[in-house]
Amino acid sequence: MDEEVFEDLTNNERIKDFIDKLHQEYLKRIKYYEMTGKELTRFAWASNRSVSLYCIKVFSDSIDRGYCFTFFAIPNQISNKIYYADQVSKTNNYTFGSINEADVAKKISWMVSKNILSSNFVKKILASSLNFSFSNLKDEYSQNSVAKRWAKTWVDNEYHNTSKNLQKKNIIESFPLSNQQYFVDRYHFDKMLKTLNDAQFTDEFNQCLFAYGQKKWFICATGLGSCLEHLMEKIIINYNKKGYKTLRGLGKDPTFKDYLVIFRKPPINMEPRQETYIKMLSMARNSVDHHNTGYTKKNICDSLLDGIRNIFNDYYSSSILIKDAPKGKK
Repeated sequence: MDEEVFEDLTNNERIKDFIDKLHQEYLKRIKYYEMTGKELTRFAWASNRSVSLYCIKVFSDSIDRGYCFTFFAIPNQISNKIYYADQVSKTNNYTFGSINEADVAKKISWMVSKNILSSNFVKKILASSLNFSFSNLKDEYSQNSVAKRWAKTWVDNEYHNTSKNLQKKNIIESFPLSNQQYFVDRYHFDKMLKTLNDAQFTDEFNQCLFAYGQKKWFICATGLGSCLEHLMEKIIINYNKKGYKTLRGLGKDPTFKDYLVIFRKPPINMEPRQETYIKMLSMARNSVDHHNTGYTKKNICDSLLDGIRNIFNDYYSSSILIKDAPKGKK
């Protein structure tokens, strides 16, 4: 079953109320953990980010009425949505019915095996958001009950899962084979990647986000350092295409310092404070090693992600929109 099969309930006023209630309960639970600033990247629905909520009505052998509801969320770039699908008839069998109602992950895996849900769709699910309920969303009491229970479980899962990984020190782990959690809003960078339209850069950046999602901070920071240099190189090349001699003197294997030299000169004319900021990003990337604490390395990755976004916003558009170099300056 492709996601298009889900019915969009977002325009239903009662359902809109549920989305608001759930979000308020979610944010209230984050306050309980006293999380602020960059720590909010640990929570998928914080910091003005959006999600798509999904509710699937499935068979249940535990109660007389014969069904319950499975919930989960997926990041959404634009706005909060809620979708619904009735799959009771397709899940009404012993194999599915014998799965514990609370084991939502196992239920979803079963639905993937039966092509009820596609594997590509399921890969997008925020694992910490998985939940279930015997209550539907028809009345206000059920809405309040489901919202409080779901939000609490969701935030608690995100907090404890990230805490366990951030507290690990000097532990060597095998490279992850699958990405089950998002701790960065991937969609925040979609516009940037589409604008750059560079398959190599997109692949490099997506691998960094994958490493971030798996808490592989050393790998992520190292990769983001390369992405930073790659982005600066693309900006320099854009100016060169407009007739400015920005590639002169770079050589075959330019370094970060070489890029900074070009950024200081016309037509980029980077200001001293901006140069200090970019140097700090490079220093942050170089400071990461296998012996930093999880908290330290995560914060460095957050800073590098912010830095790439800022350099793109501050310099890339200018490199595209600038007029051709006047004669004599080419």
